[in-house]
Amino acid sequence: MKRVQQCGHKIGGPDAGPTLGVITNKDGTRSAAYGGLKHCGSVWTCPVCAVKVATRRADDLAAVMRAVHERGGSAFMLTLTMRHARGDRLGLSTIERRRRDLLEERRADREVAEANGWDVDERAAEAEEIELGGIKAREGCWDVLGYAWAAVTSGSTWVKDSTLFGGLLGWARVVEVTDGANGWHVHVHALLCFADDVAAELVAAGVGARMFGRWRRALERRGFDASDEHGWDLRKAQLGEGDLADYFTKVAHEVTGATGKQGRSRGGRTPMQLLADAVDTHRAEDIARWWEWEEASDGRRQLTWSGSSRDLRTLSGLGHEATDEEIADEDQEADVRLSLTSDTWGWLGAADREVELLEVAERCGLAGASQWLEERGLRHATAQAGRIPAPS
Repeated sequence: MKRVQQCGHKIGGPDAGPTLGVITNKDGTRSAAYGGLKHCGSVWTCPVCAVKVATRRADDLAAVMRAVHERGGSAFMLTLTMRHARGDRLGLSTIERRRRDLLEERRADREVAEANGWDVDERAAEAEEIELGGIKAREGCWDVLGYAWAAVTSGSTWVKDSTLFGGLLGWARVVEVTDGANGWHVHVHALLCFADDVAAELVAAGVGARMFGRWRRALERRGFDASDEHGWDLRKAQLGEGDLADYFTKVAHEVTGATGKQGRSRGGRTPMQLLADAVDTHRAEDIARWWEWEEASDGRRQLTWSGSSRDLRTLSGLGHEATDEEIADEDQEADVRLSLTSDTWGWLGAADREVELLEVAERCGLAGASQWLEERGLRHATAQAGRIPAPS
């Protein structure tokens, strides 16, 4: 993808300029990052943006957990899975999903027209139905997951269950995908928050079991199914241990420290591990799997929230949710930064030295980075955060 290839290389805009900032971590180490650059915001295919977004999502979800506990409520992690085989497709591309949705809207419009006795172009309708059927025949695990989750969180039983245990405060849902011997393993992790502090056994026996029932029936309607024994799991979540905040923290650690060979013993390879294998081995099968991942994941959301009166973000005072792209474009906090000219940034890119400068900054601080630039005749200036002057 072109936008991923250009991530962190292009200058942000005509009034922006590349900068270098360094922060000191709690353990005394330094972290350096560039600012003023365009980022792709892809949580699925870009390791850099995936870490930034996962870190923010972990903070947001930790705030939700604290708010629920302060209210005397309880939270539960529900995992829903589906059976899968090596030959199953992962999912439709962005273009295919948009076309499918448009054709379904047109079908609904035709049904209204027919109910009212209005004229309908039968030939065009037949052609669109054939096209829609062809697209649906190419749907994969991810597409079916979205359909099944919608069935889980709708209907009269769901409405009744939402009033139990003091009332459902809301939910947050994450989609996780791994690639294993049996193909794409696409599953849901959902955080369910209730107003009362109740035991996991009660929630599992009632709400959890019925959610899984709707999940399995929806899968069966689309030609998939789920195991009674292994298709779902519900357990009580504590802040920082087994909740979605903990999940996103682990995602960040996996991307930064485990993009190599260690696949999960049961779940297979994460997408970033798949990418590492494809780059290291050049195996045609791994490259093809990565291309399928790129196409199917593009445009999909990693984290979604319940809305309306069950808005967990409002409950915890988080307010407006920043998009993945907005989070990725945020610069690392730093009291002092180095401002780099476009010529300096161009030289760093052409010489493939951007990473080297970051390593110097983390090892020797901004003073060391400044010296490194001066030794090479590269123009830059020092400025307080928020007041970046043009280098002389």
